[in-house]
Amino acid sequence: MLCSALSAFAAPAEPDEAALEAELIELKAVLQRVAVEQSLLRDQRDDKTQSIRDLDQEIAAIVKTQRAAERNARKAQTQIEMLTEHQETLIDRRDAQKSLIREHIIAASRLGETGLLKVLLNQEDPNQLSRISEYYRYLSKARMRQVSEFEHTLAELAQNELALIEESSAFEKAADEIALASETLAERRSELSGARASLDAQYATSKARTNVLERDALNLKTLLEQIRRNLIEFPSTLDFQSIKSRKGELPLPLTGNIRHRFGDRRFQNKVRWDGLVIDAPSGTKVTAVHYGRVVFADWLRGFGLMVILRHSDGFMSLYGHNQVIYLEVGDWVLAGQTIAEVGQSGGQAAPSTYFEIRDQGQPVDPLIWCNTKAMPGRKG
Repeated sequence: MLCSALSAFAAPAEPDEAALEAELIELKAVLQRVAVEQSLLRDQRDDKTQSIRDLDQEIAAIVKTQRAAERNARKAQTQIEMLTEHQETLIDRRDAQKSLIREHIIAASRLGETGLLKVLLNQEDPNQLSRISEYYRYLSKARMRQVSEFEHTLAELAQNELALIEESSAFEKAADEIALASETLAERRSELSGARASLDAQYATSKARTNVLERDALNLKTLLEQIRRNLIEFPSTLDFQSIKSRKGELPLPLTGNIRHRFGDRRFQNKVRWDGLVIDAPSGTKVTAVHYGRVVFADWLRGFGLMVILRHSDGFMSLYGHNQVIYLEVGDWVLAGQTIAEVGQSGGQAAPSTYFEIRDQGQPVDPLIWCNTKAMPGRKG
């Protein structure tokens, strides 16, 4: 779908698939270099942070498996409902055909061969004799046709019952996979809670916590500068509204309670928020606020599993703390498309989404750019 959208809206009049593929290869190569540079910034000696990262990524894989099983279960359930309805129709048809055949058999048994012969011998009018013979031939053909249709219905009913058994088996398998994924997910989240508590204890002093927050912010800034410096601009033929033209109209990536706003002070007033923290239940869909391209989809210290979209006009939007990411670097994304799910990755105590908008690399207040009127239950 994204590729077709790219061909329809982002390419020149004559789409050059080879050029687009080359651009994607170049984009991924750039992001690989960025990942290498980021690994140098990441403190690999911090076993607790590494443990959180590993658990976040394992949880993401489990959630993807769970979502696939849920899709399979829904598909099987739909098929079961359709097959059950069709089975009821076939049973009604079978019973009606059976009743009709029974009537034919009763009528034939009453008449019998001698009865037919007697009727024919008693007729002296040749025309009447011809009509009676034709009538009995019609009855015989009708009886044979009813028997053939009855046999076809029985075969179709048997095939339908076999399909029902197969879909029921598929549903049970999917249900087992969902249960197993849920159990494993609970175990990993319990482990993650322990790792998070252990990490929090390590940063007991305000100075240590401030240093970590500042380092996380620096890592993000460095990453964004690397992306801006290395990536080519959007094609000039894009047929979409620019993000600048939609100032104040962009949707927020999800509905939830805004716990932290842009510019709010955090941790003893020593660091400020560069975006929004929006609380929502785990698994809530996170959607893109504007058309763009994925330039980062990975784990980043302090932000967990994060998606960064590059838009036109030098804008970027960032979505952090996800429990699972559905896109890869290079994917084109439409406004409103699901890109991730709300989670607690990056060591968060509660499920939320961290959302930023950056203009030329500088953070701007998302509430100036987004329309919050459609957010029920929003808290300040």
